[in-house]
Amino acid sequence: MNLDESPDATSSASRREVWSSYWKQGALHSLEGSFTGGYGGSIRAFWTDVFAALRHDDRVLDVGTGNGPLPAMVCKLRGDAPVQRIDAIDLATVAPRWLDSAPAACRENIRFHGGVPAEDLPFETGAFTLAVSQYGLEYSRLHQSIPELARVLRPNGRIALVMHHDHSRLAEVAGEESRLIDSLLSEDGLMPAASDVFPYLAKAAMGMQAELVADPNAGQARTRYNVAIRALETLSDRSAYPDILLETREFVAQQIDGLFQSRLDLDAAQAALASHVQALESSRFRSIELRSHALSEAGMAELGRQLLAHGFEGIETQLIRQGPLLMGWTVRAGRGDAATG
Repeated sequence: MNLDESPDATSSASRREVWSSYWKQGALHSLEGSFTGGYGGSIRAFWTDVFAALRHDDRVLDVGTGNGPLPAMVCKLRGDAPVQRIDAIDLATVAPRWLDSAPAACRENIRFHGGVPAEDLPFETGAFTLAVSQYGLEYSRLHQSIPELARVLRPNGRIALVMHHDHSRLAEVAGEESRLIDSLLSEDGLMPAASDVFPYLAKAAMGMQAELVADPNAGQARTRYNVAIRALETLSDRSAYPDILLETREFVAQQIDGLFQSRLDLDAAQAALASHVQALESSRFRSIELRSHALSEAGMAELGRQLLAHGFEGIETQLIRQGPLLMGWTVRAGRGDAATG
């Protein structure tokens, strides 16, 4: 990605709506279906090292917080000795369910700010000791958000980032899932075929066999559905990450079973199908977002130049892996004394 490019042409309001709906479900990160819970291993080790240097009087900014896995980690690591305050911002409206059960000291010192762009932070100059982001900052317009980070950090402040790599396992999964969702939603895909066949299955469940035999459209709809199922199975066999296909096939089968067992009427089954289509479209959007904002080596080099141009020193960038899997980039840098200390 070119750092001077805007995120895709989708309006900020649409992006906020899609991500707000996702975070409302309680996920901690953007690929919850493929990597459940919070990221562990080397990613957790990176943040454990970063947070070990925190002091009681430090103030932390988390950019692109989602549902706050980084503030949650600070709570777990420092529950009895929290920092002065954590401000966690996201363009979306976030819903961190874990906060209600966090230690009182953490609840009192964490503030979530939804609807806040990284390019226009509502904080005073020099407010923060540390700014962090896990798969968040790269979704912003970096040529605007980096100077904002520089502005709100104290002269000896630090940044620590985990960022998407354009060849990481996460980007690979996202690219495959967007391709598979395209197939499910295509004209010949399972979702349109299911919508077409449901009315005839509802009639079959009501014993209207003679009417179905006399209606050529019923046979065509059944054939279209069977072809879509076979195509899905072929695609699933060839995919390294077929979960979205298998989950959708199971969902459609449950609606059909509900029709035949009279647990669902046609309207309810079609409404559930429409809701699932919307969920698939949102998932595709998030996957495309991830892919389009993941940083290549050239993108990271440009990021380094922009950090230098805005007063950051001691810039360290590394690849981060979970076992053999490439998971992204890490970045550390400081301003003033923090860069050399």
